[in-house]
Parts: sequence; C-alpha cells; structure tokens
Amino acid sequence: MNANLEALLDLQIIDKRRLTLKRAREGQSGQVSDASAAAKAAEDAATTANAEVAKMGALIRQYNEDVERCDASITELRSQQMNAKTNKEYMAIINGVENAKLEKSNREASVKELSDKVTALEAKAKAATEQAALIRAKAEEIAAANAIAAKPTEEEQTLQKRYDEVRAGIDPAFLEAYERLVKSHHKMPLMRIDPKTRSSAYGSLISQNQLEQIRMGKLVIDTGSNAILFIDEGTKSEAVKKR
Repeated sequence: MNANLEALLDLQIIDKRRLTLKRAREGQSGQVSDASAAAKAAEDAATTANAEVAKMGALIRQYNEDVERCDASITELRSQQMNAKTNKEYMAIINGVENAKLEKSNREASVKELSDKVTALEAKAKAATEQAALIRAKAEEIAAANAIAAKPTEEEQTLQKRYDEVRAGIDPAFLEAYERLVKSHHKMPLMRIDPKTRSSAYGSLISQNQLEQIRMGKLVIDTGSNAILFIDEGTKSEAVKKR
C-alpha cells in the first residue's frame, strides 16, 4: 500500500482513540452555568423573603406603637371617668375606652399574625441562603472538575505526539484532504476499494484507471462521498492464503 495511505490509516486509528478519550473526559464535566443559575435563584428567593421580613417588621413596630398609644388612651380616659359631670360625658368616656380596647385588640391580633408570617419568612430566607451556599460550593467543585477535564490526559498527549510524528511524513495533498474530511466529521474519510471488483463500501464502482492511479500512489477522491480511496491488496492476498 502507498505509504501516504498507510500513514493516513494510522492517523484515523489515532483520531478515533483520541475522540473516544475526549468524549469520556468531557462527559465528566458538569454544567457550572446551571448550578450558578440555581444558586442565584435561591439567593433571589432569600432576598425577597428578607425584604418581606423587613416590610412586616416595620408594620409590627407601628402596630406595637398603636398598642402603646391605646393603653395610654385607656389610662387617660379612665382617669377622666370619675370626673365626668354629665351622663353624656361619662358615656363618651366609656365609648372611648371600648374603642381603644377594640383597636388595641385588633392591633395585637395583627402583630401576632405578622409575627407568625415573619417567622415563616425568616425560616424560608435562612433555608434559601443555606441552599444557595451549598449550590455555590457545588458549582465551585464542578468548575474545578471541569478545569481538570479540560486538559488532555496523558494518553491523549501521547496520542497527539504520535499523531504529529505520523503527520509530518505525509504528502501535504493527502494530509489536507484527510484533515478536511475529519474536520467536517465525515463518517468514512478513508474508503477501501476491493481490488478485484473495484467496488467501494457504498457499492459504487471505480474505473480501472482510478484503480491504477491508487496503485501508483496518487490521491484519488471518490466523486460520490468525497472519501479518499485506498486498496489493501496485501491484506487481501493474506486472507486468500489463509483460506
């Protein structure tokens, strides 16, 4: 077989092995962006919950001030109760006390309700903050693993060295055609032709002239698939001998 074609077959074997190793390595990589997005969502949830806590905290303080105001109003009205000069004035004081008591009761109920909500929101904010921290830590682990996975393994480096060595001895025309096909993810950059039938793996036939050109060491490209054609008569004869 032509030396250029033998070298290209070697490159093809190296390429397949390198691709297998690369896929295995990259398969271990995680999505840092997904983890970061999840962490941000948790942080946003914590921020929203904390904002609600602050808002409700302000209302609670206001309502507690209202309760204190009602207590002061009740105390003052009761001090005026014994000094009422008319029944109308007395009843107005009594009504004032009752209204203050009602307002105080409503405010205390609101404080309790808001306090319960604040407790729940604080727990939610804490849980979201802790979740965000865990996710951030996981994202950092993934990033570290990705950094390792981004580097070729020792075997890949050895294969690359071998690839470069073989590549250096190939005719530029053969090499350019092969690497162009590999770059385009061609399924069969190198296609074997049966020297007896002149048929390809796809069942197409080449001319006798093309067959002779291959034997002469010339670059022959299949017009249908764009694959580089080669024959392996040595392997074929060995197979015949074994029979």
